[in-house]
Amino acid sequence: MVLLHADADAFLASVEQRDDPSLRGRAIVVAHEVVACPSYEARALGIHAGMPLRQVRRRWPDVLVTGYRPEVHEEASVRLFEIFRRFTPLVEPGSMEEAFLDVTGRDRGDPHGLAVALRAAARDEVGLPVSVGVGRTKLMAKLASRRAKPDGIVVVDAGLEERVRPRLRLDELWGIGPTTYEKLHAAGLFVVSDLHGLDEDDLKRIVTTAMARRLVSIARGTDDATVRLPGPRRSVSASRSFAATRTRSKVVAVLDDCVERAVTRVLGLDDPPRLPSRLEVLVRYDDGAQVLERGPLETPGLDPAALRAAAGHLLERTAYESDGRGVTMVGVALPLPAPA
Repeated sequence: MVLLHADADAFLASVEQRDDPSLRGRAIVVAHEVVACPSYEARALGIHAGMPLRQVRRRWPDVLVTGYRPEVHEEASVRLFEIFRRFTPLVEPGSMEEAFLDVTGRDRGDPHGLAVALRAAARDEVGLPVSVGVGRTKLMAKLASRRAKPDGIVVVDAGLEERVRPRLRLDELWGIGPTTYEKLHAAGLFVVSDLHGLDEDDLKRIVTTAMARRLVSIARGTDDATVRLPGPRRSVSASRSFAATRTRSKVVAVLDDCVERAVTRVLGLDDPPRLPSRLEVLVRYDDGAQVLERGPLETPGLDPAALRAAAGHLLERTAYESDGRGVTMVGVALPLPAPA
Protein backbone atom coordinates (compact mmCIF):
# COMPACT_ATOMS: atom_id res chain seq x y z
CA MET A 1 0.00 0.00 0.00
CA VAL A 2 1.10 3.55 -0.75
CA LEU A 3 -0.97 6.22 0.96
CA LEU A 4 -0.60 9.97 0.89
CA HIS A 5 -1.95 12.34 3.51
CA ALA A 6 -2.22 15.73 1.83
CA ASP A 7 -2.97 18.70 4.07
CA ALA A 8 -3.08 22.36 3.06
CA ASP A 9 -0.96 24.42 5.45
CA ALA A 10 -2.82 26.93 7.65
CA PHE A 11 -5.62 26.66 5.10
CA LEU A 12 -7.82 29.66 5.93
CA ALA A 13 -4.86 31.95 6.56
CA SER A 14 -3.10 30.74 3.39
CA VAL A 15 -6.18 31.58 1.31
CA GLU A 16 -6.13 35.11 2.74
CA GLN A 17 -2.40 35.48 2.06
CA ARG A 18 -2.92 34.14 -1.46
CA ASP A 19 -5.55 36.75 -2.24
CA ASP A 20 -3.85 39.72 -0.58
CA PRO A 21 -0.12 39.95 -1.32
CA SER A 22 0.34 42.51 1.49
CA LEU A 23 -0.42 39.72 4.01
CA ARG A 24 2.26 37.32 2.77
CA GLY A 25 5.05 36.62 5.22
CA ARG A 26 3.18 38.41 8.00
CA ALA A 27 1.55 37.19 11.19
CA ILE A 28 -2.19 37.05 10.52
CA VAL A 29 -5.18 35.29 12.03
CA VAL A 30 -8.53 34.44 10.54
CA ALA A 31 -10.89 35.12 13.39
CA HIS A 32 -14.23 36.33 14.59
CA GLU A 33 -13.79 36.88 18.33
CA VAL A 34 -11.95 33.53 18.48
CA VAL A 35 -8.98 32.53 16.33
CA ALA A 36 -9.99 29.98 13.71
CA CYS A 37 -6.66 29.78 11.89
CA PRO A 38 -3.34 31.53 12.54
CA SER A 39 -0.71 31.77 9.83
CA TYR A 40 2.59 30.05 10.52
CA GLU A 41 4.11 33.45 11.22
CA ALA A 42 1.47 33.93 13.92
CA ARG A 43 1.98 30.43 15.27
CA ALA A 44 5.66 31.24 15.76
CA LEU A 45 4.54 33.92 18.23
CA GLY A 46 2.51 31.40 20.24
CA ILE A 47 -0.93 32.09 18.76
CA HIS A 48 -3.15 29.04 18.30
CA ALA A 49 -6.65 28.19 17.14
CA GLY A 50 -9.29 28.77 19.80
CA MET A 51 -7.46 31.71 21.40
CA PRO A 52 -9.75 34.67 22.16
CA LEU A 53 -9.18 37.46 19.69
CA ARG A 54 -9.05 40.08 22.45
CA GLN A 55 -6.08 38.21 23.96
CA VAL A 56 -4.30 38.26 20.61
CA ARG A 57 -4.93 41.98 20.15
CA ARG A 58 -3.68 42.70 23.68
CA ARG A 59 -0.48 40.66 23.49
CA TRP A 60 0.36 41.06 19.80
CA PRO A 61 -1.14 44.36 18.61
CA ASP A 62 0.74 44.16 15.29
CA VAL A 63 -0.89 40.87 14.28
CA LEU A 64 -3.31 41.38 11.39
CA VAL A 65 -6.86 40.05 11.67
CA THR A 66 -9.01 38.96 8.75
CA GLY A 67 -12.60 37.75 8.86
CA TYR A 68 -14.25 34.64 7.46
CA ARG A 69 -14.99 34.39 3.75
CA PRO A 70 -16.89 31.08 3.63
CA GLU A 71 -17.63 31.14 -0.09
CA VAL A 72 -13.98 31.79 -1.00
CA HIS A 73 -12.67 29.18 1.43
CA GLU A 74 -15.13 26.56 0.20
CA GLU A 75 -14.27 27.31 -3.44
CA ALA A 76 -10.59 26.80 -2.65
CA SER A 77 -11.45 23.48 -0.98
CA VAL A 78 -13.40 22.30 -4.04
CA ARG A 79 -10.47 23.12 -6.35
CA LEU A 80 -8.03 21.39 -4.01
CA PHE A 81 -10.06 18.18 -4.04
CA GLU A 82 -10.35 18.31 -7.81
CA ILE A 83 -6.54 18.10 -7.88
CA PHE A 84 -6.49 15.24 -5.36
CA ARG A 85 -8.93 13.23 -7.52
CA ARG A 86 -6.86 13.89 -10.61
CA PHE A 87 -4.05 11.84 -9.03
CA THR A 88 -6.35 9.03 -7.84
CA PRO A 89 -10.10 8.40 -7.56
CA LEU A 90 -9.47 6.86 -4.14
CA VAL A 91 -9.74 9.96 -1.93
CA GLU A 92 -11.04 10.00 1.63
CA PRO A 93 -11.67 13.55 2.89
CA GLY A 94 -10.68 14.36 6.45
CA SER A 95 -11.78 18.00 6.40
CA MET A 96 -12.16 20.74 3.82
CA GLU A 97 -8.38 20.95 3.38
CA GLU A 98 -7.01 17.45 3.98
CA ALA A 99 -7.47 13.92 2.67
CA PHE A 100 -5.98 10.46 2.41
CA LEU A 101 -5.14 9.32 -1.12
CA ASP A 102 -4.50 5.71 -2.09
CA VAL A 103 -1.94 5.92 -4.89
CA THR A 104 -0.90 2.26 -4.82
CA GLY A 105 0.29 1.39 -8.34
CA ARG A 106 -0.08 4.98 -9.49
CA ASP A 107 3.17 6.19 -8.00
CA ARG A 108 5.27 4.02 -10.37
CA GLY A 109 7.61 3.25 -7.52
CA ASP A 110 8.29 6.91 -6.84
CA PRO A 111 5.87 8.19 -4.17
CA HIS A 112 8.10 11.18 -3.48
CA GLY A 113 7.87 12.25 -7.11
CA LEU A 114 4.10 11.90 -7.05
CA ALA A 115 3.91 14.01 -3.90
CA VAL A 116 6.09 16.66 -5.55
CA ALA A 117 3.72 16.76 -8.53
CA LEU A 118 0.63 17.03 -6.32
CA ARG A 119 2.12 19.88 -4.31
CA ALA A 120 3.15 21.70 -7.47
CA ALA A 121 -0.37 21.41 -8.89
CA ALA A 122 -1.90 22.77 -5.68
CA ARG A 123 0.55 25.68 -5.66
CA ASP A 124 0.21 26.50 -9.37
CA GLU A 125 -3.56 26.04 -9.75
CA VAL A 126 -4.98 26.95 -6.34
CA GLY A 127 -2.13 29.05 -4.97
CA LEU A 128 -1.87 27.11 -1.72
CA PRO A 129 0.97 25.27 0.05
CA VAL A 130 0.21 21.62 0.75
CA SER A 131 2.28 19.32 2.95
CA VAL A 132 2.28 15.62 2.08
CA GLY A 133 3.10 12.57 4.14
CA VAL A 134 3.68 9.18 2.53
CA GLY A 135 3.22 5.93 4.41
CA ARG A 136 1.99 2.36 4.30
CA THR A 137 -0.93 3.02 6.70
CA LYS A 138 -3.09 6.02 7.50
CA LEU A 139 -1.33 6.49 10.81
CA MET A 140 2.11 6.65 9.26
CA ALA A 141 0.97 8.91 6.41
CA LYS A 142 -0.71 11.32 8.82
CA LEU A 143 2.27 11.42 11.17
CA ALA A 144 4.51 12.01 8.15
CA SER A 145 2.44 14.96 6.92
CA ARG A 146 2.51 16.43 10.42
CA ARG A 147 6.32 16.25 10.35
CA ALA A 148 6.37 17.68 6.83
CA LYS A 149 4.69 20.94 7.86
CA PRO A 150 4.95 23.58 6.79
CA ASP A 151 5.11 23.14 3.03
CA GLY A 152 7.11 19.93 2.80
CA ILE A 153 7.19 16.19 2.11
CA VAL A 154 8.10 13.31 4.40
CA VAL A 155 8.21 9.73 3.10
CA VAL A 156 8.08 6.88 5.61
CA ASP A 157 9.27 3.80 3.73
CA ALA A 158 9.31 0.27 5.14
CA GLY A 159 12.78 0.60 6.66
CA LEU A 160 12.06 3.92 8.34
CA GLU A 161 8.71 2.66 9.64
CA GLU A 162 10.39 -0.36 11.21
CA ARG A 163 12.74 1.94 13.10
CA VAL A 164 10.25 4.66 13.97
CA ARG A 165 7.05 2.80 14.85
CA PRO A 166 8.26 1.27 18.17
CA ARG A 167 9.44 4.69 19.36
CA LEU A 168 6.22 6.57 18.58
CA ARG A 169 4.84 8.31 21.65
CA LEU A 170 1.31 7.23 22.45
CA ASP A 171 0.18 10.80 23.15
CA GLU A 172 1.19 11.77 19.60
CA LEU A 173 -0.84 9.06 17.90
CA TRP A 174 -3.73 10.22 15.78
CA GLY A 175 -7.02 9.68 17.62
CA ILE A 176 -5.63 9.27 21.14
CA GLY A 177 -6.90 12.12 23.28
CA PRO A 178 -5.79 13.38 26.69
CA THR A 179 -8.20 11.19 28.68
CA THR A 180 -7.09 7.99 26.96
CA TYR A 181 -3.44 8.92 27.28
CA GLU A 182 -3.82 9.59 31.00
CA LYS A 183 -5.09 6.03 31.45
CA LEU A 184 -2.23 4.61 29.40
CA HIS A 185 0.29 6.77 31.25
CA ALA A 186 -1.06 5.57 34.60
CA ALA A 187 -0.56 1.99 33.40
CA GLY A 188 3.08 2.70 32.56
CA LEU A 189 2.56 2.78 28.78
CA PHE A 190 4.31 5.65 27.00
CA VAL A 191 5.50 4.52 23.56
CA VAL A 192 4.36 1.88 21.06
CA SER A 193 7.06 -0.59 22.11
CA ASP A 194 5.48 -0.62 25.59
CA LEU A 195 2.45 -2.31 24.01
CA HIS A 196 4.41 -5.34 22.81
CA GLY A 197 3.31 -8.50 24.56
CA LEU A 198 -0.11 -7.07 25.45
CA ASP A 199 -3.27 -8.36 23.81
CA GLU A 200 -6.76 -6.85 23.55
CA ASP A 201 -7.90 -8.35 26.84
CA ASP A 202 -4.95 -6.77 28.63
CA LEU A 203 -5.65 -3.36 27.15
CA LYS A 204 -9.43 -3.54 27.66
CA ARG A 205 -8.74 -3.26 31.36
CA ILE A 206 -7.31 0.19 30.64
CA VAL A 207 -9.18 1.63 27.63
CA THR A 208 -12.29 0.93 25.57
CA THR A 209 -12.60 -2.21 23.46
CA ALA A 210 -12.28 -0.26 20.22
CA MET A 211 -9.18 1.57 21.44
CA ALA A 212 -7.64 -1.66 22.73
CA ARG A 213 -8.12 -3.23 19.30
CA ARG A 214 -6.56 -0.20 17.62
CA LEU A 215 -3.55 -0.12 19.91
CA VAL A 216 -2.84 -3.80 19.30
CA SER A 217 -3.00 -3.21 15.54
CA ILE A 218 -0.65 -0.23 15.82
CA ALA A 219 1.85 -2.28 17.82
CA ARG A 220 1.70 -5.06 15.21
CA GLY A 221 1.82 -2.70 12.23
CA THR A 222 -1.55 -3.87 10.93
CA ASP A 223 -3.41 -0.59 11.51
CA ASP A 224 -5.89 0.89 9.05
CA ALA A 225 -4.74 1.34 5.45
CA THR A 226 -8.15 1.42 3.75
CA VAL A 227 -9.17 4.64 2.00
CA ARG A 228 -12.95 4.87 2.19
CA LEU A 229 -14.81 6.82 -0.45
CA PRO A 230 -17.39 9.21 0.98
CA GLY A 231 -21.01 8.33 0.32
CA PRO A 232 -23.80 10.87 -0.12
CA ARG A 233 -23.75 13.47 2.64
CA ARG A 234 -26.06 12.49 5.48
CA SER A 235 -26.15 15.97 6.91
CA VAL A 236 -24.79 19.47 6.41
CA SER A 237 -23.72 21.67 9.28
CA ALA A 238 -22.34 25.11 10.00
CA SER A 239 -21.01 26.53 13.28
CA ARG A 240 -19.09 29.48 14.61
CA SER A 241 -17.10 30.15 17.77
CA PHE A 242 -16.94 33.49 19.52
CA ALA A 243 -16.01 35.12 22.82
CA ALA A 244 -18.19 33.93 25.69
CA THR A 245 -21.52 35.79 25.87
CA ARG A 246 -25.08 35.42 27.11
CA THR A 247 -26.37 38.31 25.02
CA ARG A 248 -29.43 37.09 23.16
CA SER A 249 -29.00 39.29 20.08
CA LYS A 250 -25.41 38.11 19.62
CA VAL A 251 -26.18 34.41 19.91
CA VAL A 252 -29.25 34.64 17.66
CA ALA A 253 -27.36 36.60 15.00
CA VAL A 254 -24.62 33.97 14.84
CA LEU A 255 -27.20 31.18 14.72
CA ASP A 256 -29.02 32.88 11.84
CA ASP A 257 -25.74 33.18 9.96
CA CYS A 258 -25.09 29.47 10.49
CA VAL A 259 -28.52 28.65 9.07
CA GLU A 260 -27.78 30.70 5.94
CA ARG A 261 -24.44 28.97 5.44
CA ALA A 262 -25.92 25.51 5.93
CA VAL A 263 -28.66 26.21 3.38
CA THR A 264 -26.07 27.39 0.84
CA ARG A 265 -24.09 24.17 1.36
CA VAL A 266 -27.15 21.96 0.90
CA LEU A 267 -28.06 23.75 -2.33
CA GLY A 268 -24.55 23.07 -3.63
CA LEU A 269 -24.72 19.30 -3.08
CA ASP A 270 -27.43 17.97 -5.37
CA ASP A 271 -29.73 19.03 -8.19
CA PRO A 272 -32.52 18.99 -7.22
CA PRO A 273 -31.52 19.52 -3.58
CA ARG A 274 -32.49 17.04 -0.88
CA LEU A 275 -34.87 18.71 1.56
CA PRO A 276 -34.27 18.28 5.30
CA SER A 277 -37.20 17.44 7.53
CA ARG A 278 -35.33 17.90 10.80
CA LEU A 279 -32.99 20.44 12.37
CA GLU A 280 -30.36 20.29 15.10
CA VAL A 281 -28.93 23.14 17.16
CA LEU A 282 -25.71 22.80 19.15
CA VAL A 283 -24.62 25.18 21.92
CA ARG A 284 -21.19 25.07 23.57
CA TYR A 285 -20.52 26.83 26.86
CA ASP A 286 -17.38 28.44 28.26
CA ASP A 287 -16.68 25.40 30.44
CA GLY A 288 -16.58 23.15 27.36
CA ALA A 289 -19.97 21.52 27.98
CA GLN A 290 -22.30 21.17 25.00
CA VAL A 291 -26.07 20.93 24.60
CA LEU A 292 -27.73 19.50 21.49
CA GLU A 293 -31.41 20.04 20.70
CA ARG A 294 -33.22 18.28 17.84
CA GLY A 295 -36.63 18.86 16.34
CA PRO A 296 -38.76 18.32 13.21
CA LEU A 297 -39.57 20.98 10.66
CA GLU A 298 -43.24 21.67 10.00
CA THR A 299 -42.59 21.13 6.29
CA PRO A 300 -39.42 19.70 4.69
CA GLY A 301 -37.63 22.48 2.88
CA LEU A 302 -34.84 25.01 2.67
CA ASP A 303 -36.69 28.25 3.25
CA PRO A 304 -34.18 30.29 5.32
CA ALA A 305 -36.88 32.15 7.24
CA ALA A 306 -38.59 28.91 8.31
CA LEU A 307 -35.28 27.35 9.27
CA ARG A 308 -34.23 30.41 11.27
CA ALA A 309 -37.50 30.29 13.17
CA ALA A 310 -37.13 26.57 13.89
CA ALA A 311 -33.51 27.03 14.95
CA GLY A 312 -34.50 29.88 17.26
CA HIS A 313 -37.09 27.66 18.91
CA LEU A 314 -34.52 24.93 19.53
CA LEU A 315 -32.08 27.53 20.84
CA GLU A 316 -34.65 28.61 23.45
CA ARG A 317 -34.98 24.98 24.54
CA THR A 318 -31.32 25.00 25.54
CA ALA A 319 -32.19 27.65 28.16
CA TYR A 320 -28.85 29.30 27.45
CA GLU A 321 -29.96 32.72 28.72
CA SER A 322 -30.74 31.44 32.20
CA ASP A 323 -27.94 28.87 32.34
CA GLY A 324 -25.39 31.18 33.94
CA ARG A 325 -22.55 30.09 31.66
CA GLY A 326 -21.33 32.02 28.66
CA VAL A 327 -21.98 30.66 25.18
CA THR A 328 -18.84 30.25 23.06
CA MET A 329 -20.18 28.42 20.00
CA VAL A 330 -23.46 27.74 18.24
CA GLY A 331 -24.11 25.59 15.23
CA VAL A 332 -26.85 24.02 13.16
CA ALA A 333 -27.09 20.70 11.34
CA LEU A 334 -29.54 19.71 8.64
CA PRO A 335 -29.93 15.91 8.38
CA LEU A 336 -30.63 14.97 4.75
CA PRO A 337 -32.71 12.13 3.32
CA ALA A 338 -31.02 9.49 1.20
CA PRO A 339 -30.75 10.31 -2.52
CA ALA A 340 -33.74 9.18 -4.56
